[in-house]
Amino acid sequence: MRELTNILWPRPQELSAIELERFRQEDLELDAQIKSLPDVDEKQLAVYLEAVRRIADEEGKRKAGAETRATTFIAAVATLIPLMTWALGNTDRSICSGEWGCFTWTAVFTLAVVYFVTGAYWSLKTLAVANFHVIGVEDIVLICEKKKDIVRELIRQTLLQARKNRDTINEKLTFIKIAQRRFFNGLAVLGLLLMFDPLSRFGTLTFLASKLEVSATPSVVGPSSCVPVNLLMPFKLGPPKNSKSQMTKSN
Repeated sequence: MRELTNILWPRPQELSAIELERFRQEDLELDAQIKSLPDVDEKQLAVYLEAVRRIADEEGKRKAGAETRATTFIAAVATLIPLMTWALGNTDRSICSGEWGCFTWTAVFTLAVVYFVTGAYWSLKTLAVANFHVIGVEDIVLICEKKKDIVRELIRQTLLQARKNRDTINEKLTFIKIAQRRFFNGLAVLGLLLMFDPLSRFGTLTFLASKLEVSATPSVVGPSSCVPVNLLMPFKLGPPKNSKSQMTKSN
């Protein structure tokens, strides 16, 4: 049941307070490990620095990909609004000629709008998450003031930066996945909605409704039905016995 609900109405998974606290403790422990990293051999400094730069670049690509998709979904929803407005204004009026057809069309149209609007909402939330860490001018100046090895400090600072940005990027990816699934559901519902108009224009809905009405009506032969008399009375009525003697006696 939960899987079906998640398909029809996707939303982020809610974590309990215990799980959140466990993840926070793990992050703090990892930060402490990064800060207390031992000095690396001079010959391997370049290798380690290249590795941490690749990690930082990959995190940046994940962030940029989520924001690009969010911008695309927002633009797509803005483009679909005129199309849906046109569909609303040019729909065949025979759809609302019957109560069930009008109710179904309105419900499906409203559901499509809700999916698209909420998809745009989660896309905006993806762009709103902006807690992103970078190595700035102040960090380099502080390293120079303390006369630390700049290569080793860049390795530590880049690892810390990637660790802190990981939660932000994961949150962005979670939001954009919700937006993507809402947008897909909206397209599916909109496709179903557009099928009603041609079906109504060609009279298919009216034909199906009349067939259902005829099949649901019982065929009962009532007393007013026209039934041949010879079927009701297959034999001839003759005069009663002794009728001639009874008439003589009466006379």
